Amino acid sequence: MKTIKVFFLISFLFMTSLFSQNKASITVVKNYKNWNWKEVYVAKNPYISVAVVPQAAGRILEYNLGEVPSLWINPKLMGKSFAPTDEVKMQEWRNFGGYRLVPLPIENCSVDKDGNTAKRWPPPAIIGDSPYKVEKGMDKKGNETIEVTSGIQDLPVPSYNGKLKRFVYPNKIEEKLEYSRSLYIEPNSSLVHINHHLKNVGDKEMKRGIMISSQHVSRSKPELTDGENFVAYIPFSKEYLLPNGKQYQVMSSPEARWKYINKNRFKLNKNNPEDVAKYYNHGTNWKGEVAPGIYEVEYDYNLMAGFHIVSSESWICYVNKTNNTAFAKMMEPYDTSLAYDHGLNMAIFCSGLETGYLETEVKTPLYNLKPSESFDYKEIHGAAKIQNTPVLAVTMAGITTQKLNCENGQVLGSYGIFVASSAYLVAENEKGVEIDRIFIEKVNPLQPLNVHVHYTKLFNKLKIVLVDGDNKEYELDKFNK
Repeated sequence: MKTIKVFFLISFLFMTSLFSQNKASITVVKNYKNWNWKEVYVAKNPYISVAVVPQAAGRILEYNLGEVPSLWINPKLMGKSFAPTDEVKMQEWRNFGGYRLVPLPIENCSVDKDGNTAKRWPPPAIIGDSPYKVEKGMDKKGNETIEVTSGIQDLPVPSYNGKLKRFVYPNKIEEKLEYSRSLYIEPNSSLVHINHHLKNVGDKEMKRGIMISSQHVSRSKPELTDGENFVAYIPFSKEYLLPNGKQYQVMSSPEARWKYINKNRFKLNKNNPEDVAKYYNHGTNWKGEVAPGIYEVEYDYNLMAGFHIVSSESWICYVNKTNNTAFAKMMEPYDTSLAYDHGLNMAIFCSGLETGYLETEVKTPLYNLKPSESFDYKEIHGAAKIQNTPVLAVTMAGITTQKLNCENGQVLGSYGIFVASSAYLVAENEKGVEIDRIFIEKVNPLQPLNVHVHYTKLFNKLKIVLVDGDNKEYELDKFNK
């Protein structure tokens, strides 16, 4: 009897220890990874780490799968913080890197020398690069959260006039807005849940949205410019076109690219056919439709340009091909009844600043907000190891890189997994009733799932289903006969 009690005690302690190891945790770390910031809020589980820096505008400066980073950090600004002021000149943009915020539309956030509304770059600084209030919280479901809140952003902001050698100020403040964000990570997955909140704290109605973007790693070593290894995938459909009637638009011209390279990289010669063939174009990194309904963009260090498109399936995915690691974003579906800045919910940008980065940009709708009104916008990020590219689909379960198929009794498919779980092949009859369930293997975000099952029974539909530790099921992919 004593031996049995000891056995159950050891088993209980083991299971308690295992649960505590897998539970997501949030800690406040001083000088995290020698970044030289006083405090960094770090959320971790066995698969991912997410780091939020109060002094760097509450930006997420780390989202890693294992030891693989997705986010670029500006090495020149580590440990820095800046006074909350919008008296910022063009060359003073405090771009920390990572996951950042810009209010939309940007075109009316500032004023020109005549007092008219205008665009300014750098964008509004209180909401973009000034210190945020950050604290730990708890949501209604008991998830430990990281809560960030900006200072009050006045609009329009002043602009610096080079000819006058002074800042030009608006005659009056038209808008006041406050941004906040709540974030938590799931305990046994790579999923990061983010809720964005923008509030009108002024006394006038405004029409605003936000662009929330990730600046991604775009070189495998400091001395390399191997942008072809760092790509983004986005789904599109003829159902959703840009306001100009085009499916997509590259926001540069051959002349602009030529001038940029000639000024910032190396001298070019228009009498040299080789230079003209290589650089007098929109860029060779806009790879086009690499699978039905999937567009690919790879990073190009010798280019400062954006790619505009509507994401038809409401996801976008960045991939580091050197180690087959994918970081996907899932966001609210595109709503044709709402207004969007420039008519799109998504963009990809190649930046040549500093060491360079590939940026995946998510744009919320534009909302009419009366005083004290606000809107919320939800995103879910997931990371996974994959076997191959291109990325064909993204769901809450994971990433598809080879669609499920059955031919001559061989069931094949390839996936990246967001949730630690058990993978099953499920067969259904013509009435949708499950007739077979075959265990494939245990899976998690740190290893791809390659399905190769011999199956010759009659069926109407096959599915790949993931079952987590709480017996929650996720449908990863399906094949209709």
